[in-house]
Amino acid sequence: MAFEIGTAANHVDLFERLVTFLSTGLGAAENWQVLRHTGVSEIDASSFVVNWEPWTAFKGPYHAHANGWATAVGQYANSWLRWKMVQPFDIARLTLVGSATANQSPRDFTLQWSDDGINWTDRKVFTGVTWANNEAKEFTIDGTSPGAKSHWRIFVSANGGNTTSTVIRQVLLPEWQIYQDFNHARRPAVWFKAPGMTGFDPCYINFQLYDRPTNDYYNIAVTGCTGFVGAAQFDDQPGALTALAIPLWNQPIPYWFSGNGQRVIISAKVDTAYISSYAGKMLPFGTPQQYPYPLLIGAPLPSASGTRYSDSAVNLPYKGNRTTLKLRKNDGSWIQPQAWPYSKTTTFRDTNGAYPLLPITLYDTSNTYGVLDGIHFVTGFGNAVENTVTVGTETHVVLQDVTRNGLSDFFALRIG
Repeated sequence: MAFEIGTAANHVDLFERLVTFLSTGLGAAENWQVLRHTGVSEIDASSFVVNWEPWTAFKGPYHAHANGWATAVGQYANSWLRWKMVQPFDIARLTLVGSATANQSPRDFTLQWSDDGINWTDRKVFTGVTWANNEAKEFTIDGTSPGAKSHWRIFVSANGGNTTSTVIRQVLLPEWQIYQDFNHARRPAVWFKAPGMTGFDPCYINFQLYDRPTNDYYNIAVTGCTGFVGAAQFDDQPGALTALAIPLWNQPIPYWFSGNGQRVIISAKVDTAYISSYAGKMLPFGTPQQYPYPLLIGAPLPSASGTRYSDSAVNLPYKGNRTTLKLRKNDGSWIQPQAWPYSKTTTFRDTNGAYPLLPITLYDTSNTYGVLDGIHFVTGFGNAVENTVTVGTETHVVLQDVTRNGLSDFFALRIG
């Protein structure tokens, strides 16, 4: 088991820190295998108008944005749309969707690459391109390859004659469609294979960042699967749960990671809200033969919606009987389990200043399934968020249900 405590610069940085933690920070026997890691971590433009921001040219998958990128009025020439790849890549094919007003589409433009995002080199020049309204065009990028590059941009020197704006409604990379094109993964996405605790009992967890700066949400979708298919997209993997989501923001984020070879817990402080998510196996009351794949996904949002972290619907999934906590049964169905002791009205308190940690037990009317790994119930009686509780050689941090701080609104996360 490994732990990491730090402060991320923003939601993108938190995502990348999570990828690094799981793939390299758990130890050789428990590190998670990255099956695929795609998308763009930065999107920018020379100028834009409201509701036609540069990120809207890179669609979906959650809340695929309308419109596309449009330059500010009068800045239609010598304009550019820039992005940074999560993984370096040489673009050999490029598809652009032009404007609904044909003469706003780029006529003379250049695909350029850069090693530093400052100095640019031409990859392919296009001149005299004509468009119909809403037309999609695929361009072959031939010539000598510069190799895999992270920074790319489309530099437009002239459009079709419009003197208001230049418009690109969508950018796609056809070569990625057998893997994951920008139509689905414009923002960073990662597909993991966790090895399990024996190396022979893996589980599959996927994360994808999605955001909409105009609407002030910056979130991460999370789902669990039973396998990985290279030609399938994020939501179409075998046995995939419809994604839940972790709401974040585009400001510094203190965080606590706890991970091992079969599960990860992500807790973060977003403004004054405490957000937590569990992805991977819980500890079942049964043998591996009896319950071979006890996959649990818990996150503060029940779907990958455009919901801000401050929304009243954001909650702590570990309280159970919520659409934000899903457990996979042996038959492949996903249920919404109860969670003891949150499900009871019993009031707990400390004993002479000592705070006992109670296992969070998952059950329903038919079965008692198991307990969460690395998370316990702790009472809020005389307690406070970010207190620590020591049990033997273990250290646990006390965190809360978003901004709620009643007696049963706390949990303890092991951090050492």
